[in-house]
Amino acid sequence: MKLKLIVNGSESPEDYKLLRSTIATVASLRKNAILRFTSERLVIISTPTMMSNNSALLGGDTGQLWCTIPRDVFSLYNVISARDLNTITMECNCDLLLNVLKKYDRVIGQGGDSAMTIKLQSMPEWNMNPALTEEGKSLNSSKPNPICALGVTFEELIHTAYDGHVGSMTTNSCNSISSKTIAHSFKVPAKLLFRVQDARIQEPLINYTQLMMYRLPTPQGEWGHGFHNFIRRVERYTNLNYIKLSGRKLGTDGDTEYPHDNTNKHELKIVVNELDWYLEICWNGPLEAIIQSQNETLETQSCLPNAEASGSHDANGLVHDSMSIEEDTDFNVTVEQQPVDPTALNLQENEDSFQHEVIIRCKDWKVCAKLYDVFEEIVLAISHDESCVFHCSLNRGSIEDDSGEKAREHGQVIYYMARAKRV
Repeated sequence: MKLKLIVNGSESPEDYKLLRSTIATVASLRKNAILRFTSERLVIISTPTMMSNNSALLGGDTGQLWCTIPRDVFSLYNVISARDLNTITMECNCDLLLNVLKKYDRVIGQGGDSAMTIKLQSMPEWNMNPALTEEGKSLNSSKPNPICALGVTFEELIHTAYDGHVGSMTTNSCNSISSKTIAHSFKVPAKLLFRVQDARIQEPLINYTQLMMYRLPTPQGEWGHGFHNFIRRVERYTNLNYIKLSGRKLGTDGDTEYPHDNTNKHELKIVVNELDWYLEICWNGPLEAIIQSQNETLETQSCLPNAEASGSHDANGLVHDSMSIEEDTDFNVTVEQQPVDPTALNLQENEDSFQHEVIIRCKDWKVCAKLYDVFEEIVLAISHDESCVFHCSLNRGSIEDDSGEKAREHGQVIYYMARAKRV
């Protein structure tokens, strides 16, 4: 396998910003992350448990971060592998990688125009296994993951000034300027994942049957500062464990303030209900709801794309169509059948179709507050009583080709949050 990437922060500042912001976001959440290089993009995955324990199933106390960086962010993107889509997957310490990027930031901040090169390097000396018998057989039956290095190199041009007439009695000495180039080289350890381990890492999808999506105010817009304060309001309460996100269309039968309002107004609020303490934090600014009918599921999926454009697949190649929640199931259930009032059932279904709620961990919502500061376009999706998705994207402008001008693929960061408990 072969991996070589080149990015220039001075020539393409927006592209480098996407790479830098994504690595910084992942590093702020967890120490390690999965880097999956394919023919078309780099996918960075942060999950509570890495490698073999990963799956498409989200537990009630987990949150997964999936980030997509298109290949055209890099001026050179060369990935060669024997696996499908030329996939190379590794587990890497993002803190170490971020420290290297900070050093590169300093170079381009001083006016340097050097490109940064990232290569996959074999490190045989890092793979010496001390647990061997005298016959050379491993004492451990499982094969260890090979350790390699992401070699990062860039150059820094240093200018120095000196007096060309040192020791001269005249005061009109001529100062000279010389320059020298310093080559910076770093090795970031990475653990290559086997094909089976990589196949277990699947992106979760949400249930579209009861889904409401909101396009949130842009952070740089008129209402960005106010919405940022709304998101961070829960940070005042340090002993808070869970919050309930509630999205509701105003003008429903149970709405007394806006009865039968046809203006498509929506309400978004954070509900706290813990230890005999009830609090509602409401967003009173504009809120754009993305209304989707049942026959528009495919269009909805395009609004919340996967980190892999083709979607998430299980080991049998089937596409997952929902986010599964792991729960204990009671198989000894006694069901008592009672007559159902059709009128009451219709009213309940009508009310549920206008209200979407989910209970999530408070610390997951705090992650969303960090993401809101960094990116430009944000969509909040609430799958009723199942999950919540915070989808961020960064506009990268457009390019011109033979067919005309077209938008470049956005960089994306998607944070999947499973429900912590039932509503």
